[in-house]
Amino acid sequence: MPDVAKLAAETSVVPGRSCGTCTLCCKLFAIPDVPKPAGKWCQHCQPGKGCRIYETRPQTCRNFFCGWMVSPGLGPEWKPERCKLIVQLLVVDDIFWFNAFVDEGYPAAWQRPEIYNRLKQIASGNAAVGDKLRLVVRVHIGKRQIVILPDRDVDAGTVTDDEELTVAARNGTVDVRKVKRTRPAQAANMAPAFSI
Repeated sequence: MPDVAKLAAETSVVPGRSCGTCTLCCKLFAIPDVPKPAGKWCQHCQPGKGCRIYETRPQTCRNFFCGWMVSPGLGPEWKPERCKLIVQLLVVDDIFWFNAFVDEGYPAAWQRPEIYNRLKQIASGNAAVGDKLRLVVRVHIGKRQIVILPDRDVDAGTVTDDEELTVAARNGTVDVRKVKRTRPAQAANMAPAFSI
């Protein structure tokens, strides 16, 4: 199993990158410490300018870096304020989930050729270990989830809070299913990102 704490500790910002005027994480993710629901602007955010409580912001916000900030392989087109999505790599049950959280105001942002082609390229580099894939590319548009596979995209539709996706490789095909959640939800909100 990957050592999540070690991965997070080894994550560092790519030299020359900063949030600057990007504040998309202040909209897309739930921040329980504030409190703020996913998909709504944080009350402390000035969109396009920054956080009004930056010096005293919650630890959750201090620990967060989007995938673009920590991944040298992602070019300027991946900066969230530009592409209207935030990428993040999470580890659950030995599977790396490459998540693209899309601003619901721009639901087709993930389908722009320069973004979609790279997502497909990442999905094509996947390999199964037994009946599990090592890496799954998943697009989130609010509660809607789409899994990008090398040969097709699977729209799982709305995934409720009491559901989760399972992805398994069987007989050369990949099966994507919604199942009832049997454990606490994996925190996708403001978890530290790992380099992609």
